[in-house]
Amino acid sequence: MIHCTKKRMAVNMALFLLTIFFIGCSKRGSSPTPPDNTSKTAITALNVNTGPYNTTVIITGTGFSNTAVDDQVFFNGKATIVSVATSTQLTVTVPLAAGTGNVTLKVKSGNAITGPVFTYQASWVVSTLAGSGAQKTVDGTGTAASFTNPDRMTIDAKGNLYLGENFTIRKITPEGVVSTIAGTGKIGSANGNGTAASFFNPGGMVIDKVGDLYVADYGNNLIRKMDISGNVTTLAGTVSPGFANGKGTAASFSGPVDLVLDKNGNTYVADLGNEIIRKITSDNSVTTFSKIVTPGKDNVGLFHFPGGLAIDNNDNLYATDIGNFLVQKITPAGIVSTVAGSGIRGSTNGQGTNASFNSPRAIIVDKDNTIYVTDGNVIRKIDATGVVTTFAGSGAEGAVNGPASTASFKNINGIVADKSGNLYVSDTGNNLIRKISFQ
Repeated sequence: MIHCTKKRMAVNMALFLLTIFFIGCSKRGSSPTPPDNTSKTAITALNVNTGPYNTTVIITGTGFSNTAVDDQVFFNGKATIVSVATSTQLTVTVPLAAGTGNVTLKVKSGNAITGPVFTYQASWVVSTLAGSGAQKTVDGTGTAASFTNPDRMTIDAKGNLYLGENFTIRKITPEGVVSTIAGTGKIGSANGNGTAASFFNPGGMVIDKVGDLYVADYGNNLIRKMDISGNVTTLAGTVSPGFANGKGTAASFSGPVDLVLDKNGNTYVADLGNEIIRKITSDNSVTTFSKIVTPGKDNVGLFHFPGGLAIDNNDNLYATDIGNFLVQKITPAGIVSTVAGSGIRGSTNGQGTNASFNSPRAIIVDKDNTIYVTDGNVIRKIDATGVVTTFAGSGAEGAVNGPASTASFKNINGIVADKSGNLYVSDTGNNLIRKISFQ
């Protein structure tokens, strides 16, 4: 019995030693696990950590795809497009209104990799509110609508734009819906309701507190009024050009191009052909507001083709003096002074009379007494201290949207601002209505 037990123990021990031997041999003969040389996806740096819309950013890291479409980049959750890709660098631009937040990355739709924080700087950006660019008069929404030489504009309390073009008056809602509200589409001076009335190159316009629209009917030498029911009447002037003061149609103008209203309901008209500013009182009496050339007398403070008018909260008038390349100010007492411009044609920025203008036309002044002037293919800004800068436009002709400094226009005429501070311009040469917003 003892002998059998010892024999079993010996067998078990032999089996155990044999198992250990084979395991050892197996381990000595197996290949080692290869190291993982795959680059881990990571963002290590951004070449810039702050900037406005369209800023170029180079993202450095590891594990990127060389195929740009496989790399998905987000700024604070907003997607952008990768223009250049290598395994260690991606080139992108900052998306519009991105806000401040982390830059993140997905490679081949994998897990999101979080990178550094990018601080977004809001800036002025140009976009197209309405217009296809084709020169024709078509109602519609946004780029489905078309314009023919859109000119001066005004805006109501609800943000609706009103603008003149050739022989009609158009309305544009804040959503970009364009409709024709007055004008037959042919030259004429007939009064009537809405599209039964006719115009000839309607220019500047303004809306009063009750919603009546006043129009400088440039080609007809008339000041027209359209009430809230759409009825168009002649407020002052005769179709034949002239220079006569008087009441209503007893007065005459020569190419009235723009107008504004003061707090008391008086209308001021830039009478381009007569080179003066006229005043229409609430009883439709027309008088001369600015000085007239008098042979042998002091002619300082005169105008050479006044082209645009604006008015501030104190009823000071601001006028673009096209022929003198100036922006002028006229107090309620009729005293004229130069706000900006050297009197020599140019495009120099600077303080007051050290600056120069090329073709100053439409003008507005905001609640902070900041002045904006359309000047050929650019918009100039004059701050409350008189410093002139280029606010929008590269200066080159074009219809490029994007950051204000690189956007392009062609022969801008009208300009208005809404309650939120957004600007709208009639880009006449491009037959577009453009919007400039801070985002």
